[in-house]
Amino acid sequence: MARQKGASDALVDAIQDRGVRAPIERLETGWRAALEYADVLHRSGHEVSDELYGRLRAAWDEGQIVEITLVIGMTEYFNRFNDSLRVEPTR
Repeated sequence: MARQKGASDALVDAIQDRGVRAPIERLETGWRAALEYADVLHRSGHEVSDELYGRLRAAWDEGQIVEITLVIGMTEYFNRFNDSLRVEPTR
């Protein structure tokens, strides 16, 4: 779906290979901030610092930040729901 929305192959590869930092470090600063934001939200929304939000705001407008937050939240919701009920992913 990311490719359908215009994401490059490099961006998709960097996001999927979270064990290696080098591809992520080559991303635009806005995408790096969004990925860091996702990591922080995974732990707690209370941990979003003013500095991180400032980096998000420098790259994205308010509507885009809301959309990024919604996608992160819905992904977290579905993952927790499916994991707790032992739902296997479909292909």
